[in-house]
Amino acid sequence: MVAARPVSWLPFRVIALSLAMGTMGATMASPLFPFYADLWGLAASSITIVFVSYMIGVMAAFLFLGRLTDRLGPVPVLRAALLLILAGLALSATAGGLGSLIAARFAIGIASGMVTTSATVGLVAFEPQGTVRRAPLIASMTTMAGFGLGPLVAGVAAQLAASPLVTPYLVVLAPTALVFGGLLAVRTAGRGENAGPGGARAVRLSLMPRLVLPDREALPGFLVASFAVFTAYGLFSLLASLAPTFLKDLLPWHGPAVSGVALAMVLFCSAGVQFPARRLEPKTGLRMALSLMGLGVILLGLSLGLHIAPLFFAADLSIGLGHGLAFMSGIAIVDRIAGDHNRGGLLSSFLSIGYLGTIAPILAVGFLSDAVGVSNAVIAFCAVSTLSTGLLLSTARLVPVHARAG
Repeated sequence: MVAARPVSWLPFRVIALSLAMGTMGATMASPLFPFYADLWGLAASSITIVFVSYMIGVMAAFLFLGRLTDRLGPVPVLRAALLLILAGLALSATAGGLGSLIAARFAIGIASGMVTTSATVGLVAFEPQGTVRRAPLIASMTTMAGFGLGPLVAGVAAQLAASPLVTPYLVVLAPTALVFGGLLAVRTAGRGENAGPGGARAVRLSLMPRLVLPDREALPGFLVASFAVFTAYGLFSLLASLAPTFLKDLLPWHGPAVSGVALAMVLFCSAGVQFPARRLEPKTGLRMALSLMGLGVILLGLSLGLHIAPLFFAADLSIGLGHGLAFMSGIAIVDRIAGDHNRGGLLSSFLSIGYLGTIAPILAVGFLSDAVGVSNAVIAFCAVSTLSTGLLLSTARLVPVHARAG
């Protein structure tokens, strides 16, 4: 039985704001990494370890907690996630060394994984009746916009503040606390009911790690979409973890606001392309995404090899557009093939595969940077990424034509 759709927009908006604040907290540390490196004498590999600790937390949330939303409903999980983000932001603001910063980023990673899954399911469940279903698109756009706002707000705050490793966290912590208060007012279904406001189907609670996969017919398209996002997240993570370092040699401007704007540009392009492209058939969207990301990594490699700043901004734009199209198309495919009983688990599997692109490749680049320099390591990464996007582009035909976005 399908749950009745609610009438009021208020819960939907509060959940969307929760998603935005959760993703802001996730990415805001990136422009601050040079401050940590100077303060504590960190090498490039140490910075990537800090970044990857966040990603490991995200993966842990997807693998161990991804099905909580199917069992408890999205709002209780979202409340717990925002509390954990508040704790992680507070710990970040008071971090006194590498260990405490890694712990803070790990906690925020767990919370971010919980937010991404529960808020996406919550937007689907709480989208008001009488509207065209746009929840997957709103979830995708809000996720990317929040990711973009994080480094932008943190970078500007760090540039202007006397305490660049404290003030940015306080700037994000305060509105996150307000959104958490609003989330407490959202009425939920009873404990044990499924995600919708009137949900009905209970799912046995288990914290054992397990990837939930679709049936055999839908599996090939699901995997292509997942690995396209794997590529997109790998490129984003490269820029988020090491861009503040290699931009110092490439651009005439310096400071956390510069790196924050560069990273935000990728994610705002990612969010902005999704609405005009919302009617694209997912197969077409994935093909365009992979083509744009392939072009972007070629331009990025050339910009570093030739020290041409305009090529970097062109790469930033191309990667951002491809990132958004990949994420939008992937979310649309998952939404079409998921049922109410497995939506949270299937979404977690999709995101788990995607987030794998943020761990091993970025660690490899970080340690390679210690040996050959950041620019040379990034150029090597670009060469490998060019090959992988070409391979994925050749397999995009496996995505079924009948699954249309929005």
